[in-house]
Amino acid sequence: MPEGRPEHEGTQATERAYAEVRARLLDGTYDTGELLREAAVAAELGLAQEAVRDAFSRLRSEGALRLYPTRGALVLPLTLQEARDVMEARLLLEIFALDSVAARGRTGLRELGRDLLDDLHEASTPEGAMAIGRTFHTRLVRAAGNPVVADMHVALWDRTWHIAATSTVGPGNPERDVAEHTAIAEAMAIGRGGDARELLHRHVSSTLRRIGVVEEFALPRPADL
Repeated sequence: MPEGRPEHEGTQATERAYAEVRARLLDGTYDTGELLREAAVAAELGLAQEAVRDAFSRLRSEGALRLYPTRGALVLPLTLQEARDVMEARLLLEIFALDSVAARGRTGLRELGRDLLDDLHEASTPEGAMAIGRTFHTRLVRAAGNPVVADMHVALWDRTWHIAATSTVGPGNPERDVAEHTAIAEAMAIGRGGDARELLHRHVSSTLRRIGVVEEFALPRPADL
């Protein structure tokens, strides 16, 4: 690409714009309360303004930006109540998936646990921990075999990426996040579905505590008949 010339518009440019802006939101380059202007961001990234506009729109749907026509995009703070609500909804789907796999027998639960363990590795950065976490939770939910639930989970994950980013920033947090995933997978690998269920709840609670949500929410249980 010639120097100073925006990259050609299209899906590839939009994906790059999305990835670049999101990375700057995660590392604090674009700070809460900052107003991002399409033209300035496009020039900074060497991309067409239309690609940046599409990226802004996608990030708005994820709750990271608020758009103001002709003015730009405002970087939003993390709302703790929204974080709690969305993470609680995600937990419900993940518990459904775990229970569904366990209901089919311990052999399948053990196999899934071993597969999840194979995907886990050390991470010392928020980006590394987030990538590991997304793979872990996505594979868990897909294992339930319900594509509707899987699609709902993907949509919820997209709304919680900034929560994951915030919770993995800070000394020891990336490693702690991976350790929590490892404990869940290890419980599954030895066929202890109940323990894995409890550890999954603790993991989500821990994620929320790291971003400032201090009140606990109860692990869903079957209603008394």
